[in-house]
Amino acid sequence: VVIPYGAPLLSAPPGDTLRKWGLQPGQYLLYVSRLEPENHAHTTLAAFQKLASSLPLVIVGDAPYSKKYILKLRQLAAMPEAGATAVKVIFTGALYGAPFEELISNALLYVQATEVGGTHPALLQAMGAGNIVVANDTPEHREVLDGAGIYYRRNDAEDLTRRMGEVLAKPGDFAPLRAAARKRVAERYSWERVTDRYEALFSELCAGGGC
Repeated sequence: VVIPYGAPLLSAPPGDTLRKWGLQPGQYLLYVSRLEPENHAHTTLAAFQKLASSLPLVIVGDAPYSKKYILKLRQLAAMPEAGATAVKVIFTGALYGAPFEELISNALLYVQATEVGGTHPALLQAMGAGNIVVANDTPEHREVLDGAGIYYRRNDAEDLTRRMGEVLAKPGDFAPLRAAARKRVAERYSWERVTDRYEALFSELCAGGGC
Protein backbone atom coordinates (compact mmCIF):
# COMPACT_ATOMS: atom_id res chain seq x y z
CA VAL A 1 0.00 0.00 0.00
CA VAL A 2 1.38 3.39 -0.99
CA ILE A 3 0.00 6.49 0.73
CA PRO A 4 1.66 9.74 -0.44
CA TYR A 5 2.39 12.94 1.43
CA GLY A 6 -0.24 15.61 1.74
CA ALA A 7 -0.24 19.38 1.40
CA PRO A 8 -2.54 22.28 2.25
CA LEU A 9 -3.89 24.88 -0.14
CA LEU A 10 -1.71 27.91 0.65
CA SER A 11 -2.35 31.60 0.12
CA ALA A 12 -0.07 33.62 2.39
CA PRO A 13 0.04 37.37 1.70
CA PRO A 14 3.36 39.17 1.18
CA GLY A 15 4.86 40.40 4.41
CA ASP A 16 8.02 40.43 6.50
CA THR A 17 9.77 37.57 4.70
CA LEU A 18 9.53 39.19 1.28
CA ARG A 19 10.62 42.51 2.76
CA LYS A 20 13.59 40.87 4.45
CA TRP A 21 14.93 39.62 1.12
CA GLY A 22 13.86 42.65 -0.93
CA LEU A 23 11.35 40.67 -2.99
CA GLN A 24 8.13 41.68 -4.73
CA PRO A 25 5.15 39.31 -5.00
CA GLY A 26 5.06 37.55 -8.35
CA GLN A 27 8.51 38.89 -9.23
CA TYR A 28 10.90 36.06 -8.36
CA LEU A 29 11.66 32.45 -9.21
CA LEU A 30 11.82 29.81 -6.48
CA TYR A 31 13.79 26.61 -5.94
CA VAL A 32 13.35 24.52 -2.76
CA SER A 33 15.28 21.38 -1.81
CA ARG A 34 18.12 19.95 0.24
CA LEU A 35 21.26 21.33 -1.37
CA GLU A 36 22.93 18.18 -2.63
CA PRO A 37 23.96 17.21 -6.19
CA GLU A 38 21.09 14.80 -6.92
CA ASN A 39 18.62 17.64 -6.39
CA HIS A 40 20.23 19.71 -9.16
CA ALA A 41 20.45 23.18 -7.68
CA HIS A 42 23.54 23.57 -9.91
CA THR A 43 21.45 22.75 -13.01
CA THR A 44 18.83 25.28 -11.94
CA LEU A 45 21.52 27.92 -11.43
CA ALA A 46 23.11 27.22 -14.81
CA ALA A 47 19.73 27.52 -16.51
CA PHE A 48 18.81 30.67 -14.62
CA GLN A 49 22.05 32.41 -15.52
CA LYS A 50 21.17 32.16 -19.22
CA LEU A 51 17.78 33.79 -18.82
CA ALA A 52 17.25 37.25 -20.25
CA SER A 53 15.54 38.44 -17.09
CA SER A 54 16.31 40.69 -14.16
CA LEU A 55 14.07 38.74 -11.76
CA PRO A 56 15.91 37.07 -8.87
CA LEU A 57 16.16 33.36 -8.16
CA VAL A 58 15.48 32.41 -4.53
CA ILE A 59 17.10 29.18 -3.37
CA VAL A 60 15.62 27.74 -0.17
CA GLY A 61 17.38 24.85 1.51
CA ASP A 62 20.50 23.63 3.24
CA ALA A 63 22.44 20.44 3.95
CA PRO A 64 25.04 20.44 6.77
CA TYR A 65 26.84 17.52 5.12
CA SER A 66 27.18 19.28 1.73
CA LYS A 67 29.23 22.33 2.62
CA LYS A 68 31.58 21.95 -0.37
CA TYR A 69 28.67 21.65 -2.77
CA ILE A 70 26.92 24.68 -1.26
CA LEU A 71 30.13 26.70 -1.54
CA LYS A 72 30.32 25.71 -5.20
CA LEU A 73 26.73 26.87 -5.70
CA ARG A 74 27.52 30.25 -4.18
CA GLN A 75 30.56 30.56 -6.40
CA LEU A 76 28.47 29.72 -9.48
CA ALA A 77 25.87 32.27 -8.45
CA ALA A 78 28.57 34.95 -8.34
CA MET A 79 29.74 34.18 -11.90
CA PRO A 80 26.94 34.96 -14.38
CA GLU A 81 27.21 33.96 -18.03
CA ALA A 82 29.13 36.36 -20.26
CA GLY A 83 26.74 38.91 -21.71
CA ALA A 84 23.93 38.03 -19.29
CA THR A 85 21.87 40.64 -17.50
CA ALA A 86 22.61 41.27 -13.84
CA VAL A 87 21.97 38.02 -12.04
CA LYS A 88 20.64 38.04 -8.51
CA VAL A 89 20.55 34.78 -6.55
CA ILE A 90 19.32 34.75 -2.97
CA PHE A 91 20.24 31.88 -0.64
CA THR A 92 17.86 31.89 2.33
CA GLY A 93 19.02 28.69 3.99
CA ALA A 94 16.40 26.33 5.38
CA LEU A 95 13.00 27.91 6.04
CA TYR A 96 9.90 26.46 7.67
CA GLY A 97 6.45 27.55 8.77
CA ALA A 98 5.11 31.00 7.99
CA PRO A 99 8.26 32.37 6.26
CA PHE A 100 8.36 29.40 3.91
CA GLU A 101 4.63 29.61 3.19
CA GLU A 102 4.98 33.31 2.37
CA LEU A 103 7.78 32.65 -0.11
CA ILE A 104 6.06 29.77 -1.85
CA SER A 105 2.73 31.61 -2.02
CA ASN A 106 4.10 34.63 -3.85
CA ALA A 107 6.55 33.19 -6.39
CA LEU A 108 6.03 33.63 -10.11
CA LEU A 109 7.53 30.27 -10.96
CA TYR A 110 8.68 27.21 -9.01
CA VAL A 111 11.44 24.87 -10.23
CA GLN A 112 11.35 21.21 -9.18
CA ALA A 113 14.75 19.95 -10.32
CA THR A 114 15.19 16.84 -8.20
CA GLU A 115 16.28 13.71 -10.05
CA VAL A 116 15.35 10.96 -7.58
CA GLY A 117 12.76 10.41 -4.90
CA GLY A 118 9.03 9.97 -4.77
CA THR A 119 6.37 12.51 -3.88
CA HIS A 120 8.36 15.58 -2.85
CA PRO A 121 6.65 17.61 -0.09
CA ALA A 122 7.92 20.95 -1.45
CA LEU A 123 6.46 20.16 -4.88
CA LEU A 124 3.06 19.47 -3.32
CA GLN A 125 3.28 22.71 -1.34
CA ALA A 126 4.17 24.64 -4.49
CA MET A 127 1.18 23.10 -6.23
CA GLY A 128 -1.07 23.87 -3.27
CA ALA A 129 0.08 27.49 -3.44
CA GLY A 130 -0.88 27.67 -7.12
CA ASN A 131 2.63 28.05 -8.50
CA ILE A 132 3.53 27.63 -12.14
CA VAL A 133 5.68 24.52 -11.75
CA VAL A 134 8.57 23.74 -14.10
CA ALA A 135 9.69 20.20 -13.32
CA ASN A 136 12.50 17.87 -14.23
CA ASP A 137 10.97 15.22 -16.51
CA THR A 138 10.94 12.16 -14.27
CA PRO A 139 8.19 9.55 -13.86
CA GLU A 140 7.66 10.66 -10.26
CA HIS A 141 7.05 14.29 -11.20
CA ARG A 142 4.72 13.32 -14.04
CA GLU A 143 2.72 11.15 -11.66
CA VAL A 144 2.37 13.93 -9.08
CA LEU A 145 1.66 16.78 -11.51
CA ASP A 146 -0.40 14.81 -14.03
CA GLY A 147 -0.28 17.68 -16.53
CA ALA A 148 -0.60 20.48 -13.94
CA GLY A 149 2.92 21.73 -14.71
CA ILE A 150 5.61 22.10 -17.36
CA TYR A 151 8.38 19.54 -17.92
CA TYR A 152 11.91 20.05 -19.18
CA ARG A 153 14.19 17.35 -20.54
CA ARG A 154 15.77 15.40 -17.72
CA ASN A 155 18.68 17.29 -16.15
CA ASP A 156 18.96 19.51 -19.26
CA ALA A 157 19.90 23.07 -18.25
CA GLU A 158 19.34 24.47 -21.74
CA ASP A 159 15.82 23.10 -21.92
CA LEU A 160 15.11 24.40 -18.43
CA THR A 161 16.23 27.85 -19.58
CA ARG A 162 13.85 27.60 -22.53
CA ARG A 163 10.92 26.52 -20.39
CA MET A 164 11.47 29.22 -17.77
CA GLY A 165 11.83 31.79 -20.54
CA GLU A 166 8.46 30.79 -21.98
CA VAL A 167 6.79 31.39 -18.64
CA LEU A 168 8.54 34.72 -18.03
CA ALA A 169 7.63 35.94 -21.51
CA LYS A 170 3.89 35.35 -21.08
CA PRO A 171 3.05 34.28 -17.52
CA GLY A 172 -0.64 34.90 -18.08
CA ASP A 173 -0.75 32.12 -20.66
CA PHE A 174 0.11 29.63 -17.90
CA ALA A 175 -2.55 30.75 -15.41
CA PRO A 176 -4.63 27.60 -16.03
CA LEU A 177 -1.74 25.54 -14.63
CA ARG A 178 -2.03 27.40 -11.34
CA ALA A 179 -5.66 26.40 -10.96
CA ALA A 180 -4.94 22.84 -12.14
CA ALA A 181 -2.16 22.41 -9.57
CA ARG A 182 -4.35 23.56 -6.69
CA LYS A 183 -7.19 21.35 -7.89
CA ARG A 184 -4.92 18.30 -8.04
CA VAL A 185 -3.71 18.87 -4.48
CA ALA A 186 -7.27 19.35 -3.23
CA GLU A 187 -8.50 16.19 -4.93
CA ARG A 188 -5.56 13.83 -4.45
CA TYR A 189 -3.08 15.16 -1.91
CA SER A 190 -5.14 16.90 0.77
CA TRP A 191 -4.29 15.92 4.34
CA GLU A 192 -7.92 14.88 4.79
CA ARG A 193 -7.59 12.37 1.95
CA VAL A 194 -4.27 11.10 3.30
CA THR A 195 -5.81 10.63 6.77
CA ASP A 196 -8.83 8.82 5.31
CA ARG A 197 -6.53 6.38 3.52
CA TYR A 198 -4.58 5.63 6.70
CA GLU A 199 -7.82 5.09 8.61
CA ALA A 200 -9.11 2.76 5.88
CA LEU A 201 -5.83 0.81 5.92
CA PHE A 202 -5.86 0.42 9.71
CA SER A 203 -9.52 -0.64 9.66
CA GLU A 204 -8.75 -3.25 7.03
CA LEU A 205 -5.82 -4.59 9.03
CA CYS A 206 -7.90 -4.79 12.20
CA ALA A 207 -10.78 -6.49 10.38
CA GLY A 208 -8.29 -9.15 9.28
CA GLY A 209 -7.28 -9.86 12.86
CA GLY A 210 -4.14 -7.74 12.82
CA CYS A 211 -5.05 -5.65 15.88
